[in-house]
Amino acid sequence: MESESLEPAVEYLKNIDEDDQVAIIHHWDMDGTSSSVIISKILEKLRGCPADEVTIPAKRAYHLSDEDRQMLEDKTKILILDFNLAADELEDLNENYGDVLVVDHHNFDRVPDVPFVNPREADADAYVPCSKICLDIASNFGLEDDLRWIAGLGVIQDFGVSSCKDLFEDLEEDYEAYLPETLEQQELAKNCEYGRYSSVLNIKPYRDSAHFAKLAYQALMSSNDLKELEAQEAYRKIYEVYLEMQDEFNIAVEDYDEDREIDRQKMVIFFELESDFHITSSIATNMSAKTPEWIHLVVQRGEEINVSARCQSGRVDLGELMQEALPEESLEDGAEAGGHRKAAGASMQPEYYEEFKDNFKHLI
Repeated sequence: MESESLEPAVEYLKNIDEDDQVAIIHHWDMDGTSSSVIISKILEKLRGCPADEVTIPAKRAYHLSDEDRQMLEDKTKILILDFNLAADELEDLNENYGDVLVVDHHNFDRVPDVPFVNPREADADAYVPCSKICLDIASNFGLEDDLRWIAGLGVIQDFGVSSCKDLFEDLEEDYEAYLPETLEQQELAKNCEYGRYSSVLNIKPYRDSAHFAKLAYQALMSSNDLKELEAQEAYRKIYEVYLEMQDEFNIAVEDYDEDREIDRQKMVIFFELESDFHITSSIATNMSAKTPEWIHLVVQRGEEINVSARCQSGRVDLGELMQEALPEESLEDGAEAGGHRKAAGASMQPEYYEEFKDNFKHLI
C-alpha cells in the first residue's frame, strides 16, 4: 500500500509507550495470526515489549462479546486486525474503552471515526491480505526484511498470492529450498514446505481455536526465522493436532463426491459434514480450487449451522450473497454472514437453514 494510506497506523504505533496496556484482537485464521505477530514485533521494537494481550474473539462472530469487552476494560490501546467489526461498534470501543486502530482488508459498512487502514477505502475491489498490509507498515520501522516470512504464511492461507507476487519473489532469496518452482497460489499452498508450515499454523480448523491461536502466536514470536519454527514447543503441539485434523479432512474429501447435492443449472454444490474440527472452510477451499466456476457451500451442523462458501472465479460476490440469503427473522436470533467476493461464511440457528439455502439458490 502507499505510505500515505498507512500513515494512520504508523502514527498510532509511534504513540504507544511502555506504560500503555495494549490488546490485539485478530481474526481466527492464519492471516489474522500473522498480522498480530507482525504488529506485536513492531511494538516490541518501539517500546521494548510486545502487546499485553493477543487473542481472537471469544465467539466466532463478527462482533465482540461481553467476555471480550471485559478483557478490554483495563486496556488503553486496542488494535483490531483482519476482523471487520461494524463502524458503530468500533466507535463505541474507542469512546468507552481504549484508543482503537483498525487494520483490515474486508468490505466495510462505512469508514469509522478511528485510525483506519484498509485498501478497499481507495479501491473497493482491492484484495490484499492483512498480513501484507501489516508488513508494509513494518517497512516504516525497518522491519520488513525480518518479518517478510511471517507475512507470507498469512498471505498463502488467505489466497492472496496473486496480489503479492513481489513478496514471494523476495522470499525466494532466503527460502528457495522451501518454495515451489512456480510461485502460484496452488503450488505455494499444497506443494512446498513453506506452505506446510502455513497450513499447520492456520488455527481456523482446530477445536479450541483460542488455545491454538495463542500457541501459533507464541511459536512465531519466538522464531527469528522460518527455520527455527520446528524447534518451538508451541509449534510441535499444534502439529500433533494438525495430523489428527488431516485425517478427518481426508475422510470428508472422500465423502464429498458421494454425499454432495448438486444444482447443475445454478452451478452450486451443497455438502454437509460432521466433524469435531472446524473444517468447512478447508473443504470448500479444496474443492473450489478444482472447479473454480462452481460455488461450493460446505455446511456443518451443531448447536448452530455454520456455512463456508467458495467460488474461485469470483463470478458472484459471495460476501453479499451470504448476507442477502439470511432470512430476515434469523438476524434477530444472532445470524451473521460476510466475507469476500470469492470466500465467505455464515452462521445461523438450525431452523433457518433451509430458508437460507432456498434464498441463496434463488439469488444466484
